[in-house]
Amino acid sequence: MAYQSFPWQAGDSRSFEKLAALYLPVLQGKSVLDVGCNAGFFCGWAAFQGATRVRGIDSNPAFIEEARLWFEECSFACIQWEDLDLEQYDLILCLSAIHYANDQKYLLDMLMSRLKPGGLLVLELGVAPGEADEFVSVKRSIDTRLFPTKAKLHSMLAPYAFKYIRRSVEQVGDPLPRHVYHVYNTMPLAVLFMDGHYSGKTRTAAAIIKPELKRLSGDAIYRRIFEKTLDAPPELSALVQPVPGTEHIDCALVAEAICEAGLLPQLAGIYAQLAAGTDFVLDAYIPKPYQEALAAALSEAGFFLVNVHIPGAVDQAWTRPRPPFAAYAAYMENLAERSRIDEAAYLAANPDVAKAVAEGKLPSAQVHYWFFGKREQRKLKP
Repeated sequence: MAYQSFPWQAGDSRSFEKLAALYLPVLQGKSVLDVGCNAGFFCGWAAFQGATRVRGIDSNPAFIEEARLWFEECSFACIQWEDLDLEQYDLILCLSAIHYANDQKYLLDMLMSRLKPGGLLVLELGVAPGEADEFVSVKRSIDTRLFPTKAKLHSMLAPYAFKYIRRSVEQVGDPLPRHVYHVYNTMPLAVLFMDGHYSGKTRTAAAIIKPELKRLSGDAIYRRIFEKTLDAPPELSALVQPVPGTEHIDCALVAEAICEAGLLPQLAGIYAQLAAGTDFVLDAYIPKPYQEALAAALSEAGFFLVNVHIPGAVDQAWTRPRPPFAAYAAYMENLAERSRIDEAAYLAANPDVAKAVAEGKLPSAQVHYWFFGKREQRKLKP
């Protein structure tokens, strides 16, 4: 069976569902590289979205031949990733491929160096069980490969900013669950305390550099509320929902919904409850018009407030917009349309095919075109 799925063939990878799981941004006007592109399904998606430059690489010549056959608008090369030139891209895909690298950290660092400023690496990979910072040898149906534990993966990603998105789709023969991460390059950090004398600067700096300082993650809190492992008011819980058509919880959308519904005091109460009267850092998006209200609520709960703003934040706004879920179905229809032929006209133009269909050697002209005719550049009509 083929690996990637298309309207004309089933595949092990369930490509349509994986596309939704990756939670890719809108790619119009962007440059895209797919490392380990297989037959080009995700390159085709980028081109369909309006990407201006789409390149796919794979070491398997049969995959590259197939990709070139169906996605002429994209560029493909049969090379190893070690042979990549220094061209940079807005988006790089590395999907179910990093376990083939002899040095996974080297591959990760190399791909991050090929990102344009503000660029995004989408990494999908299997993650091994275990608490140790190590690779685990895992037997698959076709071979044995090394997969990182969560601790090992996070140590490899430590030089970068990364966000866990969700579990990917399950595939035939998967020995481990796959997970999706979005990874960005970072800049050196400068934390500024510039308030007046006796304002609390020294005490705050001393508290922040303590390794045991509690951190409350908005992403993790929303996930726990959704999974019902953290109690929350019913009206707030009802707003913590995944993006339609996916399992991804977009924390910015959830935060905006909570604030607009007037439930910020309840959210502040959850933060205060989890802090349990100790120092903590809140890592959660709150829309600007509501930030003072949250600060006031936490102050009233007995916390000394330090509100850190990031005036020089890197503008990665292009990664926020997502294509509507209907766009995925439109892409699949586009693939079906580019492969669809007029059965009668094709048979009339290709008598040998008509004879094979009449004798039961082929089920239809369409099947012949999918697997032979397009590659052979057969006529579509007499």
